[in-house]
Amino acid sequence: MKPLLYSQFDANTRNIGWRREGNEIKYYKNNTDDRQQPFYCLTWTIQFPYDQDTCFFAHFYPYTYTDLQCYLLSVANNPIQSQFCKLRTLCRSLAGNTVYLLTITNPSQTPQEAAAKKAVVLSARVHPGESNGSWVMKGFLDFILSNSPDAQLLRDIFVFKVLPMLNPDGVIVGNYRCSLAGRDLNRHYKTILKESFPCIWYTRNMIKSSLFTVVILRSKNAKKERDEL
Repeated sequence: MKPLLYSQFDANTRNIGWRREGNEIKYYKNNTDDRQQPFYCLTWTIQFPYDQDTCFFAHFYPYTYTDLQCYLLSVANNPIQSQFCKLRTLCRSLAGNTVYLLTITNPSQTPQEAAAKKAVVLSARVHPGESNGSWVMKGFLDFILSNSPDAQLLRDIFVFKVLPMLNPDGVIVGNYRCSLAGRDLNRHYKTILKESFPCIWYTRNMIKSSLFTVVILRSKNAKKERDEL
């Protein structure tokens, strides 16, 4: 839980990016006298490394929408991975950003073999501030797209439907939990409002079309969210 620091001077002169920094780090609950719901605070001390520098702080190592697009472009341009990984647009977000869907499986020899495969659905970044989910997702994609015997076996048995960034609007504008509409998308899996919650509506519709096992890359509340889904 140690905060991260990014120094533009270090990045430009020493090729050093985000790094853990800070002392006297405290996470604590505020005391309130009016019996309202308390707030939680993070405090820490830090000495900036240089004068006349521009610095940024982060809760976890960032993973941006641009990072995802660069990664997906490398997959699409890979002559081997592109044979068993198909990239398409699931939908457009409220702001018009692409919500990407990857379908990963080895080609089947017969229609019967293809029909026997069950689908495994994975999603990340429904809460945009949880960038650790994107790093876990990248680790999974690195593995499942590799030539590892285990990865090849899994691609033979399953069809993986992967939504690497379910809430791109929130990621882009810097929200921690909500969409561009200020709503927690994880609480709207039962919505019928296609225009208001397109990312969730199209995800649910895609899941309904397959027999599936759902894996949500999340850091907390996973059981409650699975029950709601």
